[in-house]
Amino acid sequence: MTNIYVNLNVPRGEVDPKIFGHFCEHAFGNIYGGYYDPGNPNADADGFRLDVIEALKEVAPTIMRYPGGNFVSNYHWEDGIGPKENRKKVFEYAWLTEESNQFGTADFIEICRRVGAEPLICVNMGTGTIEEAMHWIEYCNGTGDTYYANLRRSHGYEEPFGVKYWGLGNESYGPWQMNNYTAEEYADKAFQFAKALKWVDPTIKLVACGYEQITDWNVTVVKKLWQMIDYISAHHYSCVWGPFNQENYLETMCIGDYMEKLHKMTCSAITAGMNDTASSIKVAWDEWNFNGWALENAEDDKAYTLQNALVTALILNMFIRNGETIGMANYSTFVNITGALSVTEQGIVRRAQFPVFELLRHQTGKQIYQADVVGESYSVKLPQSQKIGREKISIDLLELFSGNDGDNHRSSYVDAAVTGDEDGTIYVSLVNKHPEEDMEVSLHFFWEKEVTSLEGYTIYAEEIDAANTADRPDTIKVQKLDSAATKENRCDIVLKKHSINVLKFKK
Repeated sequence: MTNIYVNLNVPRGEVDPKIFGHFCEHAFGNIYGGYYDPGNPNADADGFRLDVIEALKEVAPTIMRYPGGNFVSNYHWEDGIGPKENRKKVFEYAWLTEESNQFGTADFIEICRRVGAEPLICVNMGTGTIEEAMHWIEYCNGTGDTYYANLRRSHGYEEPFGVKYWGLGNESYGPWQMNNYTAEEYADKAFQFAKALKWVDPTIKLVACGYEQITDWNVTVVKKLWQMIDYISAHHYSCVWGPFNQENYLETMCIGDYMEKLHKMTCSAITAGMNDTASSIKVAWDEWNFNGWALENAEDDKAYTLQNALVTALILNMFIRNGETIGMANYSTFVNITGALSVTEQGIVRRAQFPVFELLRHQTGKQIYQADVVGESYSVKLPQSQKIGREKISIDLLELFSGNDGDNHRSSYVDAAVTGDEDGTIYVSLVNKHPEEDMEVSLHFFWEKEVTSLEGYTIYAEEIDAANTADRPDTIKVQKLDSAATKENRCDIVLKKHSINVLKFKK
């Protein structure tokens, strides 16, 4: 029996709905052949894939990040505005492709408006200039009688786009970027960018480039930019680009725990950079996915299994539990590559991850409640990047000092996140990680009045390697659960093996 003790007396924070965001980049069928596919039978007259937009509406993204990613470090936004027949095709340095620029700023804004998401635009701090970034904000948000505001109007957009969120570059620490920097160099340059962008529009919110694996980077950035920024970013790809082995099932069930470790490191760096525990700077997990994009069989829908869905749910639960310090998150990417929606010329497939977003986006409350899990657990050697920690001391003659090749980690088989709304609705998100066994769970609610059961949902398939494909599109989907009765503020339920569940109650 796993016992979960839920304190409903005092909420300990709030969930920012922007954790249910997504990311799009000019790469590998995400934009072209994904969101945008002129001439396709499923596209409208403007080239937008209507089936993709309708699927996005089902998961209701709250914020979308654009145009990258690596792509942005050599992207010049003026190439993607105005009449499409006049736009120039250029060599694209991030992915070594040709960029047609047929999709640009206004197209991205249109996608956001159609699905109800806030736009987050990342500026080019690789080959771009401060002035170029200032002009982009003026084009998007300008209301005066100025050149770039009038240029937007001349393109048919009288009203400003009102882009509130802006990112200061992407992964500027990495040599894979155009013009990467040291922490000091980035902080100095980002300070000048931030100052100028706020001069153009003082209402905008800024995301600084963080490095979730190296606290020194984040401390340096926060010390320099603390007055300017609202968020510092963190990125994570668990497998292929990360330290996890997809073949080790129980290891991957700890990915949420590992990301929570990175998250706490980032929060600690914010505290150190501020030299104060009081800070309004939050973490933006603005790129995350179970798989890095270099997955060998990335286009094969069978590669996206229930295991992927479980990890996705565990990560979202982690975001929910840490809502006090997480301001946004963007799944990378949602369309094609290793995303939740597979798009071809013929149609779309909602991969295994899709129903996870569909379920948790609509069954998560605003307030966070403490939930303590006590029950069966397992131990696993938790891998980690070699970038984490300090260099091993060379005098380890008697093996007195531990290495940096992974930690023995104990994790509960049942993962829980509990939220609620002001109307008294309580949402209990539960993941049974066990590969073979159903788990008996007893929920204990601490509340002065009787808590009543409402309804429940589950995502489950008999086999862990089950997947959604064009031939079998509904193998993994959200299903209704039989309601579990409550008595004296206790609810007993059996969670199926390797399943994702949400139970609703009323207090």
